[in-house]
Amino acid sequence: MIDPTIAIAFVALSTVNAAVIIGLGFLRNPTRAAAIWSFAFCLAMITAFGWVAADASGSSALRAGCGAALLGASAFIWSGLRSWRGVADHLWIPIVFTVLSAVALPLSTATSTFALAFRGAFVMAAVFAALTLVELTRTEARLRHEVLPLTLASVGFILFAVLSTVEGVLKGMPAAGTDGLDLIRDLNSLGAVLYGSAATTTLLLLIRDGQSTTVVGRARSTFRVVAEDRLRRAESAGDRWWCVLEVSLDNPDELHEAFSTTDFARSTERFVRDVRSVLPADADVDVQDDTRVVALLPRPEGAVRQLLSRLLERIATPDPAQPIAVRVSASIGWAAVDTVGYDLDALLSAAHDACDEAQRAGGDRWERVAAPLLPS
Repeated sequence: MIDPTIAIAFVALSTVNAAVIIGLGFLRNPTRAAAIWSFAFCLAMITAFGWVAADASGSSALRAGCGAALLGASAFIWSGLRSWRGVADHLWIPIVFTVLSAVALPLSTATSTFALAFRGAFVMAAVFAALTLVELTRTEARLRHEVLPLTLASVGFILFAVLSTVEGVLKGMPAAGTDGLDLIRDLNSLGAVLYGSAATTTLLLLIRDGQSTTVVGRARSTFRVVAEDRLRRAESAGDRWWCVLEVSLDNPDELHEAFSTTDFARSTERFVRDVRSVLPADADVDVQDDTRVVALLPRPEGAVRQLLSRLLERIATPDPAQPIAVRVSASIGWAAVDTVGYDLDALLSAAHDACDEAQRAGGDRWERVAAPLLPS
C-alpha cells in the first residue's frame, strides 16, 4: 500500500502537470512531440487515480497495472524528445513496452515472480531514462537551462534503478506472503512526483520554444535550393551584384547569463526581427539559429554598405522593455561574388570567417572579404 500523503500529492500534481502540458503546451503549439508528451502525462494522471483506487479496493492486479503504465510514461517522454529533435520517434517502442508491462505485471501478482518482473520493468524504464538523457545532451546549447530539470531527474531515475537492483540482489527472494517491494513502491511514487514536476518544466519550455530540427532543416534546405539557383543564373548572366551576409549576435553566452531565459528569448527574437526588417524583400534569409542569420543579397557595394550601417544601428538601439541596461550588438561578415565566386558553400564559409573576424575585433561592425590577389 502506498503512503496516503504521497498518493494525494501524486494525484494532485499529476493532474496539474497534465493540464499544464495540454493547456499551455499542446494547445499553443500542437506538434507531434507535444501530443506524445500530453499522452504521457495523461497516462501518469490515470495511473495516480488508479493507484488510489487499487489501495481502496485492495486490488494488487490493478496496482501492478498502474505501476506498469507509469513506467511506460517515461518511455513516451523519450519518444517525444526524438520527435521534437526531428528524428524518428520510434513511437511503437514505448507502446509495446507499456502494453507488455501492463499485461505481464498484473498476471504475475499471483505468482512468486512478481518482484522479479517488477524490478525488470523498472530497469527497462531506467533504460528509457538513460535514452532521454542522451536526447537531452543533443539539444542546442542555448537550451541548457531549459533541459536541466529533466536532466537531473533522469540521472536520479537511473541511480534509483541501480540502487533498487542492488537492494533486490542483496535481499534475495522475499518472505512468503510478501513481495518485498514496499519500500521501492513508496520511493517509486515519490520519485514519480519529482520526475513529473521536472519533466513538466522542461517539456513545456521545449514546446513553447517551438524550434524543432525538422523545421529548421527544411527551411535551411529551401534556402540552399533557392540560393544555388539564383547564383547559377547570376553567373550565367554575368551579374556580379550578389553577396552573402552572415549576421551574428555578439556575446550570446554573456547575454544569456545576464538575462533571464524569457528576456534572452525576447532579445533574440528582436534580433531576428530587426535583421528581417532591414534587409530588402528580395533578399533570401536563412535563420540558422536564434543568434545567427545568413542572407543572399542582390545589391551593389554602395547599397550594401548603407544596409549594413542601418542594420547595426537598428540592432544596437536599446529596447525600452529590456529589464537591465545591457548593450546588444552584432557583427556581420560580407562575402561578395566578385571576390569569392558564385559557389554558395565558398560564400557561406567566407562570410562566416569574416563575421568571426569582426567579433574578434570587438564586434558591432562588419568585415568584408578582401579581394584576392591578382595573378602576376
